[in-house]
Amino acid sequence: MLPECLLLLMNYQLLIESYSFGTTLSNQEIELLSLELETQIMNMNISTDFGCLKSAPSHICKGLNLREGTSWIMCLAEILDIHNPIKIGKTKSVKIYELLLEKGLVIG
Repeated sequence: MLPECLLLLMNYQLLIESYSFGTTLSNQEIELLSLELETQIMNMNISTDFGCLKSAPSHICKGLNLREGTSWIMCLAEILDIHNPIKIGKTKSVKIYELLLEKGLVIG
């Protein structure tokens, strides 16, 4: 059987969906989502053929107040920005958008 933290990492989309429906995330779940985002960023430097770049379902985008068609990785960054707002500098959402723009995966 897999450890609970590994199962949560594998199911980050389920955590995002739960949150979009109003479920509160624990500090541990936020940390796991943060690790997932860092992993996705590292993997994006290897390949851009990952599920995190696909559009999240419209009900999730709506629940997060994001435009329809927003990618999973942007939903993930948005949740992290909500839970850990920064005081100075760029948000995770902005950093991810700039990375996607740099790689030609979004149009500015």
